[in-house]
Amino acid sequence: MKPFRLVLSLCALSAVALRAQDEKQGPPPVEIPDFSNLDEYIYVPKSVLHFGSRYISGPKSSFFGGGRVSSGENTGAATGTATGRSYHDGGVGRDTRTTTVDNGDGTSVSVPVPNDGKTNNWVYSDSRQITTDGLLTFHTYTAQVVDQTIRSKDMAGTVGMELFVTYEMGKLWKRFDWSIVAGISMNDLGAKVSGRVKSDLTSYNDTYNLFGEIAPTAPYSAPSSGTTTVTNSDGTTGTIAVDTTTLLGNVPLDRSSILTKNDSTSVFNRWKMKGAYYTFRAGPSISLPFLTRFRAEFSAGPTLVYSGSTYTVTETYTPEIGADITAILSDGTSRLLPGYYADATLNFDLTERTGFYFGAIYQANGSYDQTVANGDAKYTTKIDLNSLNGFRGGLTFRF
Repeated sequence: MKPFRLVLSLCALSAVALRAQDEKQGPPPVEIPDFSNLDEYIYVPKSVLHFGSRYISGPKSSFFGGGRVSSGENTGAATGTATGRSYHDGGVGRDTRTTTVDNGDGTSVSVPVPNDGKTNNWVYSDSRQITTDGLLTFHTYTAQVVDQTIRSKDMAGTVGMELFVTYEMGKLWKRFDWSIVAGISMNDLGAKVSGRVKSDLTSYNDTYNLFGEIAPTAPYSAPSSGTTTVTNSDGTTGTIAVDTTTLLGNVPLDRSSILTKNDSTSVFNRWKMKGAYYTFRAGPSISLPFLTRFRAEFSAGPTLVYSGSTYTVTETYTPEIGADITAILSDGTSRLLPGYYADATLNFDLTERTGFYFGAIYQANGSYDQTVANGDAKYTTKIDLNSLNGFRGGLTFRF
């Protein structure tokens, strides 16, 4: 029995020893991860969006050209009565008088009166048309602008919007960074000038016979009628309609013209140009950080301007008699103009993502001509987009 107990005891001790050895030789504990290199996985923004306004000086403009301003009425031939004649201060039409013819069967018809060289269908507008010898003159007018003056106008500076992005490329030397800049901006165009222009004036005159009658008070339109008072057989009075038409010759007695050279008061022109231009720019940029949050930036490169404008010329001729004669010419155009820019910008980082910028800019994009024309006139304006400069500012957002 004792040997058996001894064997059991030895087996138990061996099992305990083996278990302790197994626990001692088990898998190693899990190691704590090393987070010391996490900075390698954090994204550092390299792009900066700039959004703001820019004030830039206005382009230069100039205006020149000339043309013919005409009242445009149809005076017809100097002889013949088949058609009417229109003038700037009146008109003479075909005679509308009729007479009644008895058919002999109790009926009657109205027929035109025989041509007696007169008409009851005419109108005039101004007492100055009456001549000293009792005739009546009608006019049409033409002004030929011969002014060679080039009128210049510096457009006012305008405030526009701009949007551009800077992408940081890396270090340049020890303290400088370099980037690529690309963006777009928009500004308005606008200029207008006005003034009297030297012109050659022509007055075309048709003179008509009044056959000794006194011209009615202007303005007058024939045929005309009125009323007169009559006394009835019973002693009462009444009114009846009467024809008060003054007859005029139905063809001109005389047709003439008067030319006035280099008149400088009768024609007044207004030139107006309005539009906008977009500037696309791209180029390298060099920046220098200083004072922790500040960064000075310098950039230069090519630009491309898209300019669209409408050009309008209003010619106003004030003749001696009659209403003003006005002609309007208008047309639009668009152009692409290459050029270059240079700017300097001061950036202030308000936070890691946002900030402000303020700077100065210069750009030059050449010039272009815009012309409006018709069969009678041709006017040109020159728009000069060189030597433009100004200031800009706004917000920055780093992403």
